[in-house]
Amino acid sequence: MNTIFESLALTSSTLGFGTETASDYGPGFLGFIFTAAMVVAVIFLIRDMIRRVRRVRYTSEAEAKQQEMVSKGEERKLQEPDEPHDPKTDEQQ
Repeated sequence: MNTIFESLALTSSTLGFGTETASDYGPGFLGFIFTAAMVVAVIFLIRDMIRRVRRVRYTSEAEAKQQEMVSKGEERKLQEPDEPHDPKTDEQQ
């Protein structure tokens, strides 16, 4: 049994297994470039998503305000005075 372990140890040392240093492990420069590209892409996607959500929210607020103005305009027509109104003098004629 010892001969098997000795032969494996001898084979691994001659083939270069186990000679790596701590700096040999890791993603390297290519991994850094890929990660940086992913971060930039995610930042642009988030900014675009925020812009689109904000646009949808503003559109819905504008539609609600327009609907409110239309409904108030209909009420105002029902409450018009019988006599004409002069805006320059702010008096009713």
